[in-house]
Amino acid sequence: MPKKLDKVWKKRLYACMLVAALGVFVFSGYQLYRIYVANHEEKQEVKSLDDIAKLPKDLEKIDENFKIDFKKLQKVNPDIKAWIAIPGTNISYAVVQGKDNEYYLNHTYKKAENYAGAIFLDYRANPDFQDLNTFIYGHNVKHGTMFAELEKFKKEDFYNKHRYVYLMTAEGNYKCPIISMYSTVDGSDTYIMGYTSWTSFSSYIDMIKQNADFKIDVPVQEGDKIITLSTCSYEDGPDISDKRYVLHALIQKVEAKEQS
Repeated sequence: MPKKLDKVWKKRLYACMLVAALGVFVFSGYQLYRIYVANHEEKQEVKSLDDIAKLPKDLEKIDENFKIDFKKLQKVNPDIKAWIAIPGTNISYAVVQGKDNEYYLNHTYKKAENYAGAIFLDYRANPDFQDLNTFIYGHNVKHGTMFAELEKFKKEDFYNKHRYVYLMTAEGNYKCPIISMYSTVDGSDTYIMGYTSWTSFSSYIDMIKQNADFKIDVPVQEGDKIITLSTCSYEDGPDISDKRYVLHALIQKVEAKEQS
């Protein structure tokens, strides 16, 4: 091939490579912009609900006299059934319930499409938390929202300082002592539902306590009910899609504080 022709082909190749690189840059920038917009919209929605819920900064101040205006929240979305908050984390969200377990994986509380989704009850659960075990799901969002900070509980020191999950409903408020937390996989025995007898459920309690990252001495007795918070876990890498991190807590109603 003549040198002149060779130079022409090289110039064309460089031009094609430049165009391709520019295309990748533009596409990557667009994707980052979309993520930024989605994150901003998510934060704005959460703040708008926070303004309605008006939780105290110190969750220890929540007793049976504290009331969230659920009627006002349900005007935003009638699917809102509860509010969940965990001290020491960013977790303070309305809890919704859809007709399946797919919709709120990528829709917000205002039913807008968003990859972060919402915190939601299993669609089969009783919204009054009267099942022996009520499952609550949320994404492990990389910028730390939704249920991402559940994994802080892998460290025993963190648990020792933050032993409770707070659950607020229209019927009452609950201060739920954490009884177990650990990594598992989607479809494991952790996700078995529908227990109706203490005999079978007590075996489940034994299992989750044995699975725990470390021992927690919180007794569970016949008649007790629990909540199970579940999120994705990326401890083995971003492509391990079936790994989960779960936290179980005992549902206990808070008492009114004595007035001085």
